[in-house]
Amino acid sequence: MDQSEPQTDPSTVPSRSVGRAFAIYTGLRALLFAAVLAVLFLVGLRGIPALAAALLVSSIASLFVLRGPRDAATAALAARQDRRQAEHARLRGMLDG
Repeated sequence: MDQSEPQTDPSTVPSRSVGRAFAIYTGLRALLFAAVLAVLFLVGLRGIPALAAALLVSSIASLFVLRGPRDAATAALAARQDRRQAEHARLRGMLDG
């Protein structure tokens, strides 16, 4: 079987999945930040420098580690935008027609 992620048709993604996808991504970002901060505390880095380093390291790591959830959130947002544009065009057509 092909292990690549299935391509999702944006028109089939429910609108409530936008909030869920962003909540999952944000939660995972927070967990990654907390994990990096904990590691920095274990090696002896404390205070503002630890927070700054954890923010920097977790931000860079999330680009690679959280690619899937970020792509899911982006796809859900694009699907919602496509649905809104289609509805706008439909309503505009009804007004013009």
